[in-house]
Amino acid sequence: MTLQELRYFCVTAEVLHYTRAANLLYISQPSLSYAISKLEKELGVPLFEKNGKKVSLTKYGKEFFPYAKRALSEVSSGIDHLQEMQQPSAGIINLGYIYSVSFALLPTFVNEFYAYQGSEQTAFRFRQGMTGELIEQLLNGSLDLLIAGRPEIASIDYVPIYRQELFLAVPDSHRLAARDSVTLNDISDENFISITHDAVIYHELESQFKKAAITPNTVFEADEYSSIAASVTTGAGVAIMPKLPILDNFNVKLIPFADKSMTMDVCLLRCASHEMTPAVRSAWEFAKQSAASFIDQ
Repeated sequence: MTLQELRYFCVTAEVLHYTRAANLLYISQPSLSYAISKLEKELGVPLFEKNGKKVSLTKYGKEFFPYAKRALSEVSSGIDHLQEMQQPSAGIINLGYIYSVSFALLPTFVNEFYAYQGSEQTAFRFRQGMTGELIEQLLNGSLDLLIAGRPEIASIDYVPIYRQELFLAVPDSHRLAARDSVTLNDISDENFISITHDAVIYHELESQFKKAAITPNTVFEADEYSSIAASVTTGAGVAIMPKLPILDNFNVKLIPFADKSMTMDVCLLRCASHEMTPAVRSAWEFAKQSAASFIDQ
């Protein structure tokens, strides 16, 4: 059975006239009759019956007609979708992101990408989550791109697009709260509240502590920053985190590190083994060309 035979059947079923159907299909009537006969033999049932010059659908033809129409419609929709995928400005991008970039970076990235394309036809499907689960989705193809810290995974390509400054978070009453800046040595004896191992920032902080020859006294780990901020507010310890609007709800003071020495590079990530659609490739090329404009925003 071919799509052409299904199309011949559907047109004939709509007009119920072989000559008229052949004219609409730009083929000869014998060619149409042959195609219909071949289809009927394959299905094992008659689809049309003739009474003189009158043509009508058999009970089998009536039952088969809606299925054949849906099949042709689905194939047509699939072709349209593939054609859309070849248009960089008309595709869909499944974009994951970590919470800490959702306020400063994400809107800027999307708006500047639209300006780069010259249109807003590309549709983004956003997904926020923890770094580990988002990376898993990137690797299994559920996500096309991910904005997060750079993981040490060989199969993931990355473009650094944003240098995120990190701050020391202390309660308002803390001995360091009035300081204009701090160093890691200033908190070497403090209880430390950490993000979980799942987050890339955890490994960045671990590296910074090792460079300073400091072993933090970690008393609590949390998987999101509101829990960390709440713990800091109670005086349970200090934390290192980016500046986020949610911190306005807590009695927490953010203190910069001297010379902005504590930062984390946020990157656009993709799985190197996955083929990119034109829309995804366009976003990737935009990130490579525009990375410098995001750094230090």
